[in-house]
Amino acid sequence: MMKKDNGLIVDYGNVYQKLEEAYSVYGEGGKSKGGDTGTGDTATKNLDELASQLEYVIDDIIVFLNELNFDLLQLLDSSPIEKLALIKEAINAICLNETTRAKFEVMAREMFKKYKSIFPEDEIKPFIKRFNAIEAVYNGLNQQVKEADIIDVIVKLQNVVDDNIELDTVSNKDGVHINLSNLDFDMLKKAYEKVGNKNKIVYDLQQAIDNKLKRMLSDNPSRLAFYEKYLKIIDDYNNGKDAEAIKKAFEDLVDYLADMDEEDHRAMREGLDEETLAIYDLLKKDELSKQEIEEVKKIAQETLVKLKKEQLNIQRWRESSQITAQVQTFIHDRLLYLPQEYYDDDEVDVKSIEVYQHIYSNYYGGGINSYNSFTV
Repeated sequence: MMKKDNGLIVDYGNVYQKLEEAYSVYGEGGKSKGGDTGTGDTATKNLDELASQLEYVIDDIIVFLNELNFDLLQLLDSSPIEKLALIKEAINAICLNETTRAKFEVMAREMFKKYKSIFPEDEIKPFIKRFNAIEAVYNGLNQQVKEADIIDVIVKLQNVVDDNIELDTVSNKDGVHINLSNLDFDMLKKAYEKVGNKNKIVYDLQQAIDNKLKRMLSDNPSRLAFYEKYLKIIDDYNNGKDAEAIKKAFEDLVDYLADMDEEDHRAMREGLDEETLAIYDLLKKDELSKQEIEEVKKIAQETLVKLKKEQLNIQRWRESSQITAQVQTFIHDRLLYLPQEYYDDDEVDVKSIEVYQHIYSNYYGGGINSYNSFTV
């Protein structure tokens, strides 16, 4: 603000200077700070200066992340699935301590301000990819506590139908829990017909499913095929242009809910926890007998338990070449006990690498054995 005291104008926080700079870029007429008129040449010069400032901030963030052992440039051209793992890795790096997290947030917010000062001018184009990557990491770091929830969407539908959708009323954050296994999906589709804001319901359901699927995929990368089935539904949904396409998308998503619930409870049916299921899924084969399946499950379970008790319990174990080598060797040695009829030496080598990559991506050490997934 500016205040006039006894004829003297006091400019707090250089507000007047900033207004003058903005006016020289977007204003009409008048004198710029250097005495030039507000011509197109001056505007271009100022936009170039703002672009240089933005580039400087972005480069600083990239250097900072490199210092934390994360290469932001990996994110630029990675696939959606790869982005999930990379953003998790970036967040883990940033959360080294309170100082590193706070520094990243300050730098990111400064980048947002610089970006907005140029948008939507053409000068912004060279920075869009890097901006989006940093923004994705920032949003993941600061995701909302309350995310889109499947229960919320179904409760909204239940409130507009005459015949109640069966709900199991168990206390949770919203006071309602829905057992999808017992849900009447046909009734859910009929409820949709009575909803006025159909597009919003489909969008909410898609967002809720997307959030849950990303958590499930983060827990178990072997669910990729399951996730790709969902992406096909969303691709069709995004390409639809009329009410019928929206309706079909809703019905496909509702049908997918049943499959998702079955997958979500598969660990329990297999007699495993979610972490061990992820290892087992990397090792299993369709042709195994029941006895051989149990042997594979046992190896998966014992391997993970031993690692979590020893190497993975060491703070920042991934930064030690000695410990990472120990983890790789231990995994390989354990997998040598897989049924030899189906797992020859070459197969064991391949499976060992896959299991190690999963462990490296999801276990950070120091008692923090896994990292929760988040939305992008």
